Amino acid sequence: MTATPLLDIRDLRKIYKTRRGWPIPKTALVRALDGVSFTVGRGEALGVVGESGCGKSTVARVALRLQEADGGAVQFDGTDVLAAGKTDLRTLRRRMQMVFQDPASSLDGRQRIIDALGEPLRVHGIASGAAVKPAVVRLLDEVGLPPSAVDRYPHEFSGGQRQRIGIARALALGPDLIFADEPVSALDVSVQAQILKLLETLRRERNLAFVFISHDLGVVRYFCQRVVVMYLGRVVETGPVPEIFVDPLHPYTRLLKLSSPEPDPARAVAMAFQEGEPPSPVDPPSGCHFHPRCPIAVDRCRTEAPALRELRTGRHAACHLAT
Repeated sequence: MTATPLLDIRDLRKIYKTRRGWPIPKTALVRALDGVSFTVGRGEALGVVGESGCGKSTVARVALRLQEADGGAVQFDGTDVLAAGKTDLRTLRRRMQMVFQDPASSLDGRQRIIDALGEPLRVHGIASGAAVKPAVVRLLDEVGLPPSAVDRYPHEFSGGQRQRIGIARALALGPDLIFADEPVSALDVSVQAQILKLLETLRRERNLAFVFISHDLGVVRYFCQRVVVMYLGRVVETGPVPEIFVDPLHPYTRLLKLSSPEPDPARAVAMAFQEGEPPSPVDPPSGCHFHPRCPIAVDRCRTEAPALRELRTGRHAACHLAT
């Protein structure tokens, strides 16, 4: 992209400590983020995909300072997020919001909807007193819920309706960027389609940028313009969605594509990937983390970690053999 990105993440690192072993447990390090870099433009929907445990959700939490980074940089519209003090961070959080995977757990069951959505409006001085209720009603209307919803509790709504409330809460402060962490994975397929259409409408009308975290390639293909593929805390491929889905460059991206349901069995393609789960993030393989499952790995892959290289215009892959 030629324009200055809205969000610029560079070499982001996050390490967790865990205790394992018996009878005398030892401290082990988990590199949840191991040098992650990507950018997001204004109004762009960027997909972040990968298997469970690859670090997708950690990216969002660290970028929003819900958890502290152990290295790297996060720039939002020219502001250093990781170095921001309390006052600056408060301002930044008006512009960066998050929609969580499970709306039932992200909403306080003891709060009426008017309180759940009205609280951020009051805290940030957007509305107060009698002005709060009409502001909340407008937010609910924007996500397709009736005015009567303001006096109800989260348990009185369906899963899809609760997610709409979560989206309305994220919109309350007028953000420029929303991190959407698996926002439709807990919903029925028909409800997923409704929520995705809603998010797409909001993106266009508000010029919202999204970091859309998902393990479902079909959802990413529908909603996003570009995609970042992660594996064991590292970015292994990035590029425009149409090109990556037609011609993935990294063997892991090909595995993800082949693992997705294919409605036409005649189009299914076999590839000799190794069976089994991803390696443990506590003890990842040397070199390229994917080499134990890769059908084309060579000796170099087992000893040398590949750099993320630009192989074609806008296309990057971390593979020694990709061209």
